[in-house]
Amino acid sequence: MADIAARSALLDYFVRGGSWMWALLICSVVALAVIIYKIVNLYLAGRGAQALVEDVAKLVEDGETEEARHRLTGSSAAVAAVLRSVIGASEHPGETPLEAAQAAGATELAALEAGLPVLATIANVAPLIGFLGTVSGMIRAFTAIAQAGLGEPGVVAAGIGEALITTASGLIVAIPCFIAYSVFVSRVNGLALGMELAGTRVAKLMGRAMRDEA
Repeated sequence: MADIAARSALLDYFVRGGSWMWALLICSVVALAVIIYKIVNLYLAGRGAQALVEDVAKLVEDGETEEARHRLTGSSAAVAAVLRSVIGASEHPGETPLEAAQAAGATELAALEAGLPVLATIANVAPLIGFLGTVSGMIRAFTAIAQAGLGEPGVVAAGIGEALITTASGLIVAIPCFIAYSVFVSRVNGLALGMELAGTRVAKLMGRAMRDEA
């Protein structure tokens, strides 16, 4: 019974918010999908990265580049793509390992940042949609006053209720988006720094190995 009452109250809350609640609902669904995607995406991008870098660096330092390639195979860590490019630089004349690391790092960073602009946009747009609902509700309230006068408080209250509900709903959608966006940006920056340091480290080892072979 309590669940049914809660759902009924939520539905009533949604209906009283007016047509702008549909836009906020769409924003919330999209934001939730992006948040779930980024949680999984960033988890996989960082899983086992530190151990992988240490193993590959040791193998490259020992001259076992083929074994290093094999170690990178199948890894979901973002740094794995960078290290594969560094090790493969020896097969591409004119490209140094460091240049390969920088190019691969830029590509991986773009992949890590995927979805974040959408989340940032929703975080900024949701309060504005709520504000539009506020304006719409106030227009409705003042129109009711003009038509029915102050003798019908229920009619006026409906418009004011719409204004307050959409304002609150816009903030309810925006605040978690802001928090998630900040957390994800921090995580992406950490992964980017890790890729840069690992790429530079292995690139120096590869450069040294290529000079020794020459």
